[in-house]
Amino acid sequence: MPKNQLFKKLPDGVIMNKLLLSFGLTSLKDTNHFSRRDLETLGTVMAIENLKPELEKYYLPCKSKNYLNDLNNKKVVTILRQFVKIYGYSIQSQEKYSKGDKFIIYGLTEIENKIYRPVTKKPSSGIISFN
Repeated sequence: MPKNQLFKKLPDGVIMNKLLLSFGLTSLKDTNHFSRRDLETLGTVMAIENLKPELEKYYLPCKSKNYLNDLNNKKVVTILRQFVKIYGYSIQSQEKYSKGDKFIIYGLTEIENKIYRPVTKKPSSGIISFN
């Protein structure tokens, strides 16, 4: 039985480290940022292409066909986004302009807990009238 909608087994720390290293990141707590230009310099698409057999072990078969074929810079960022989400992180993107060129900067951020917490303090009693 699948663990969630993307993965048949949850990614372990070994594959996470390999994936992060291919993006030039050392860990999930790494504060460095990267752009698609950086991914070309690092050869990230080729590194993910080499990791493809290992990544296929984690994805559901129908999802691996969608995400692991015809890899490009946009798809590898999507793959990283899916893997870090399992560990409570997300990839935040921000547009930057440099010498008239627009590009997107990506960075890892921790997902805040969005757990419902009821109000513990009771409001003071009073009379409300609508006229």
